[in-house]
Amino acid sequence: MKLKSIMVKSQGCDTAGWMESSQNPRGRERAAKPLLLVVCAYNEVKTLPELLPLVSNRDVLVVDDGSTDMTGEMATRYGATLIIHPERYGKTASFQEAIDFARERGYSSIVQIDADTIPSPRAVQDLLTVLSQPDVGGASVWQIPVGPRNVSTSVDELIWSLLNHGKRAQMARNGTCHTGGVMHAFRLEPITKVVGAINDDEQVSILLRKAGLRTVFVSSSYALFDSSSSIGHIIERRRRMITGHLIYPRSTAPSMDFASLRVAIPWSLKEKPGRLPWLVPAVAIEFVCRLLAWRDSRNPEAMARARRWVTTYAKNSNLHSRHRDLR
Repeated sequence: MKLKSIMVKSQGCDTAGWMESSQNPRGRERAAKPLLLVVCAYNEVKTLPELLPLVSNRDVLVVDDGSTDMTGEMATRYGATLIIHPERYGKTASFQEAIDFARERGYSSIVQIDADTIPSPRAVQDLLTVLSQPDVGGASVWQIPVGPRNVSTSVDELIWSLLNHGKRAQMARNGTCHTGGVMHAFRLEPITKVVGAINDDEQVSILLRKAGLRTVFVSSSYALFDSSSSIGHIIERRRRMITGHLIYPRSTAPSMDFASLRVAIPWSLKEKPGRLPWLVPAVAIEFVCRLLAWRDSRNPEAMARARRWVTTYAKNSNLHSRHRDLR
């Protein structure tokens, strides 16, 4: 599918320098850079002012996927280069355009970060340090959902804890793990096509493994992100994620790896015993989501909706206060 989009240049990525380099070989060398930070955003005018100042020392590309608010204006205000879609194409379509942008401009690595995310101070550098190992193609960090103290946040926190510890279990068993999450990095060269998938991060994991590269978990760094705002929101997110996992004969996700889950559950409860009361509702939600995802995977209209990442629930948008409390 040929996407219709508009690119807005800013003080972020050196797009002007790249344009000049087509007639100036020395300019081409100057414009080529090792890392591009990519944010795919839809109606994120409240969250970008929390994220973008934290990565102002990096080249940042924001893909505004048909937002109806001032997301694009906010991105350029903070110095990011902006690609605008006139309508919503979906996460993987947006990310494919970012990958093509990065490759054309000589970047060697990408850090993908969700718009509603706040990385720990050294998270980007820690990911790059791991990527410098010759056998490593991708890496992700510990993911912590934050939100009001209620049932949905407690269940969401347990689910994401199990995914984190599931990656730890995969690393202990195989020395490699799923790359998915709200913040991950990867080498650009082996990545060809992610559009058409539902979970772009899982497609990246699979392509890296096909290239003979490991994908690792950097548990020493973390990223905070906006927790699901309700049980319905959790079901919507998990249903879409699982539908994406079912595309593959063998998913890399810890939630689809029962050997890792058997280890992750006791690790998670040992780390925080207060999670125990939320285990039964989390398992019930997962069961419902798997049934719904199985049905969706056999329905072309449902698959198209999942690829567009249609969202019907509002976010909490309270990351700033929680980040201040955790520092």
